[in-house]
Amino acid sequence: MIKLIIQPRNNPINKGYWKFNSSLLEDEVYSQAIINEIQKITKDRQFTTQRDKWEFFKFKARQISITHSKRLSKDGKQKEMEIIREINSICCKSLLSEGEKQRLSLLQTSLDNMYVSKAKGAFIRSRAKWVEEGEKSSAYFCRLEKRRQEKNAVNKLVINGRESTNTEEIKREIFQFYSGLYSSSYSSQDADCFFNYIKDLTPKVDENFKQVCEAEITLEEAEKAMRSLALDKSPGSDGLTINFYRHFWDHLKEQFLLVIKEISELNILPTTMKQGVITLIPKPGKDARLIDNLRPISLLNSDYKILTNIYASRLKTGLNQIISDTQSGFLKGRSIHNNIRLVLDLIDYNQLIEDDGFILFLDFFKAFDTVEHKFMFQTLEIFGFGPNFISFVQTIYNDTNSVVILPNGISPRFLINKGIKQGCPISPLLFITATEMLSILIKNSGFSKLSVLGEQLAITQLADDTAIFMKDSHQIPDIIQTVDFFSKASGLKLNLSKCELLPVHHSDQSVLHNIPVRTVVKYLGVHISKDSKTMEEMNLWKTLEKCKVNLNMWSQRDISILGRVFLTKLECLSRFIYPAYSLPIPKSARKAINQANFNFIWKNKTHYIKKGTIIQDYSAGGLKAIDFESLDGMIKINWLRSFLQNERNMWFHIPSNIFSHLGGIELLLKCDFDYRKLPIKLSTYHQQVLLYWKLIYKHNFSPHNTPIWNCRYVLCRNKSIFYKNWFDNGIWSLLHIMNDNGNIISFETFSSKFKLNDRKQYNNVIKAIPQTLIQMSSSLVQNVQVQLPSLLFDGRPVNSKLPNSFIRSLFVRELFPTSDKNHSMSQHYTGEEISKLRSQFIKYPIFPKYKEIHFKIMNAVYPCKELLHIRFGFPENNCSFCDTNIETLDHLFFECMYVYSFWEDFFFWCSSKFPFPISIHLQKHSILFGVVSGDNLFDLTFNTLLISGKFFIHKCRFLKNKPLFNTFFKEISLYFKSLTLMKNKNAIKLCIFIEDHKLYHNP
Repeated sequence: MIKLIIQPRNNPINKGYWKFNSSLLEDEVYSQAIINEIQKITKDRQFTTQRDKWEFFKFKARQISITHSKRLSKDGKQKEMEIIREINSICCKSLLSEGEKQRLSLLQTSLDNMYVSKAKGAFIRSRAKWVEEGEKSSAYFCRLEKRRQEKNAVNKLVINGRESTNTEEIKREIFQFYSGLYSSSYSSQDADCFFNYIKDLTPKVDENFKQVCEAEITLEEAEKAMRSLALDKSPGSDGLTINFYRHFWDHLKEQFLLVIKEISELNILPTTMKQGVITLIPKPGKDARLIDNLRPISLLNSDYKILTNIYASRLKTGLNQIISDTQSGFLKGRSIHNNIRLVLDLIDYNQLIEDDGFILFLDFFKAFDTVEHKFMFQTLEIFGFGPNFISFVQTIYNDTNSVVILPNGISPRFLINKGIKQGCPISPLLFITATEMLSILIKNSGFSKLSVLGEQLAITQLADDTAIFMKDSHQIPDIIQTVDFFSKASGLKLNLSKCELLPVHHSDQSVLHNIPVRTVVKYLGVHISKDSKTMEEMNLWKTLEKCKVNLNMWSQRDISILGRVFLTKLECLSRFIYPAYSLPIPKSARKAINQANFNFIWKNKTHYIKKGTIIQDYSAGGLKAIDFESLDGMIKINWLRSFLQNERNMWFHIPSNIFSHLGGIELLLKCDFDYRKLPIKLSTYHQQVLLYWKLIYKHNFSPHNTPIWNCRYVLCRNKSIFYKNWFDNGIWSLLHIMNDNGNIISFETFSSKFKLNDRKQYNNVIKAIPQTLIQMSSSLVQNVQVQLPSLLFDGRPVNSKLPNSFIRSLFVRELFPTSDKNHSMSQHYTGEEISKLRSQFIKYPIFPKYKEIHFKIMNAVYPCKELLHIRFGFPENNCSFCDTNIETLDHLFFECMYVYSFWEDFFFWCSSKFPFPISIHLQKHSILFGVVSGDNLFDLTFNTLLISGKFFIHKCRFLKNKPLFNTFFKEISLYFKSLTLMKNKNAIKLCIFIEDHKLYHNP
């Protein structure tokens, strides 16, 4: 006996606060209602302040949005029920006519489209990529959103050492914790003491930048700030998204500017701008039942974000004046990878560091949430900002409050008296002005810094992630005391239990001054160790295993090949880009990453198209899949380019010193070197950088212009040579040490000419130069001018602005030298036409599966029976339709009598609806590859229909139905309707063409 017991939920899931549904913007009735309300409120004189008028408008906008959403939802449900009733009516019949079968198919398609539309809303909320747009992903995305909500929901919490699931108890605990966390403990005495000490050490903003921040806000600034904010982001308490403001901006902008001016004059925010909504996100890999392991993210109202984004944009123009290079956070042109590489350089070249050397990694307890507001305001004053800007900052932090979203509602509202708002455009910039005070303090404190090749290294930062570099462990107490001085003033408290020490050299100590000494530390997301195998395992191989698991989850779904290519970038490659910037990637790892990706693209089955082809651009017959080796090469070359442009920067101090023994990095790159024969020992990372350089930089050999320095065939004791004193005297070419007769000058002549008297150096150089090189150069002495090679990639200067795609293409060209072997296309089309046919279909507004079938047909890898018979020995190869001829690609999609009849009806219908170019006929190559007529709109329309027709044939084959044009027309008619909902440029063009030529009418 089966017993079913139904019990109500203990903790009912809260639906959450109201959020604007962006699909309303497509409803003309709704848009007009909002515009009418804007005009009505703008003219209303009963409001005493612009803030009240603005608040009332937002209230009415919400009210109108909810009303229209209910109407649309009701209409949709009614339509859904009507379709379901008709489907049930047809399914109740024992025998169905051909017309009823077609009607049932159309009804099922309509119902699918409705569910797909619902799923798209779930997709936006889940923040997943809509890689399966057009595929039946509704169930997946709805489940994904549900899992996300359950993951982020705080259903249980450890309170006073025990786990609690009581909703009221959880709500009280969260309120008490966050109201306490955001309560100020500011000490004016400690702050004044700190600023009196540091005020003469701080830089000041210049007058121009000061006035930029002081100026009145313009309408142009407000619009630029609004448009730079991302769409489809979670809104604040008022529920209105940036989508809403962007849509109605022309009607709202004047009123919004009036509100901003009033805020500036009165220093008071509108009520809803003061309010925040906090959502709690569990920290990865931490126990989500502990409140300390929940990261608070503030969801702020969009109008507030537009306002603060204006000032954030202003700050970014001049903050470099006061934020030192040692801070890598939140400023354009600064890179987190520099912080990691500096630590790794210290480890890789520790033999060059005489000090004992320790790196102290600081951990501040909830730094973003604990910085004191008044400390930030005083920091701005110390840096020399003007009164208007400081008043604005005070305004956005004055009297603000927030609530925490919980599964069963929201917490009581609490004041925010310290901490910055994560999610606010200006707050991160304000935060690094505060942490810069720590940097100034540390740099000017008395502890012994780490001496690195003649420079003193003290501190590096990424926001609050701080590394302090010291001579030896005896400096630790002084450093802790100095940081405590900063903490008392700023509110940022050290979490000593999470601070770590990493010795530059070997250390037998496990703890120093109550701080653990580690052999492995995780710094800015990268595991750092002196053991390369440990770093590989923790940063690469473990990551790859996680990627394989994620890809395997996706492999359960029937995703198009385009979707699978995208997923390799999303789920795998994206996770290796970050470590690749800082770490050398061994060949075995590069190979394994590629193998995982390309196996996934081909569903762990036969790779029908070579990797060298599928990684090519669409126009070259590929799908823009990414070869990881090319990607890694691009990353390493970008590091090298940054090094070339910033050689004197502190981040590159160690490699700059290393390569100075070879004449500097720029000279080395101009030399025909072999890194294995260089007279210095390079780290694995720098070796890999040089290998990648050699792969794509072309040394055009000439005996007179090829430097003798660092040259792979000018060797002394099997090592290349470089003498700085010679190079400083202008000697780098063989011709510099030859006479007019083409002979090497004697030592006496050499010494007299260049004032260099080291005979040993002279003998080493002369013996190292191969005789063949001397013979080749001897005839050139009087006829040529010597010139060092230029650093160019395909004629473009290496230090110019080069897109990543261009650099990666250089690697692709070297690693995969392929030639176009698609002779069947070249027989009917020019090279330019082939490129168009290969690339333009990607932009067509059709489903990914349609594009996949077309791509496979164009590349002759569609799995027709004859292909399966030849490749894998499948016994059957008769046509799925006629069952008489062999099912080759040509036969299946063109020559079969049933298919040919379909295409005849297709061409007749097309030619009766719109004019055909004289060159277009019913020909096999036109069906298989598409048409290029010279009329872009015709090509778009006809090729879209053509690809849809081929997919229809493909579907009929698997459904074991004959391809009938009437059935196809009914399906394509539904597609025409769906086009009206698309905003794609090609979709809009198609809609106009379809309407003009009445393509939706029966044939």
